[in-house]
Amino acid sequence: YEPGKSSHGLPYDPFKSIVIPRPIGWISTTSVDGQDNLAPFSQFTNVAFDPPTILFVGHGSHYKNQSKDSIVNARETGEFVWNLATYDLREKMNESARETWEDEFPLAKVTKAPSRIVRPPRVAESPIHYECKTWSVIQVPGNSRVGCSDIVIGRVVAVHIKGEVITGDGLIDVLKTRPIARLGYHQYTSIENIFEMVVPLQPDDTVGAAVLSGDKAKVTEEMAKKKKTWFGGA
Repeated sequence: YEPGKSSHGLPYDPFKSIVIPRPIGWISTTSVDGQDNLAPFSQFTNVAFDPPTILFVGHGSHYKNQSKDSIVNARETGEFVWNLATYDLREKMNESARETWEDEFPLAKVTKAPSRIVRPPRVAESPIHYECKTWSVIQVPGNSRVGCSDIVIGRVVAVHIKGEVITGDGLIDVLKTRPIARLGYHQYTSIENIFEMVVPLQPDDTVGAAVLSGDKAKVTEEMAKKKKTWFGGA
């Protein structure tokens, strides 16, 4: 079918049920007037790792007839925090999705934890957080208020990880944090099993191998070897 031109013939729109699962951008912000805000966004991902950069997308609000509060705050103050949404926190995360004119932290019954660099607080119950500085906000026009989307790109300036979710060999214990992700309709999922596959690379692609392994020391070493090539001998 052609969106906007022909019908898909189904009782429910399948579009958002195709690109799945989508990580949850559980975003906390603070307005210029000092009011805190907490809301989940199902269009969220990382952008880059050098430096660490993430993005989340907020659709326009028909209810308030404006961009979502999180977007407004991130744009006006230049700061936001991402909090990992876990299975144990699923109901609290969902409650924070309610559009209000108030602070959603008490509504969701979660505790505020101070951030180190930015003003917005972190969700204390969440095991992992990114403090972010807004790098850019890009607005994508749509056919309606809800179709008009704001893409917020942020540079990660501080990372918080609770020691209890780190394994003995220094990895994030995904099965312990059990992140949740958005599907379509009213459906979600959580990570309950993992498997490994090694991405095939060319034998001389040492940088790619280092990046995919997540070995920080190896990445630094291999990038240093390639620096002259990338930056013209700088």
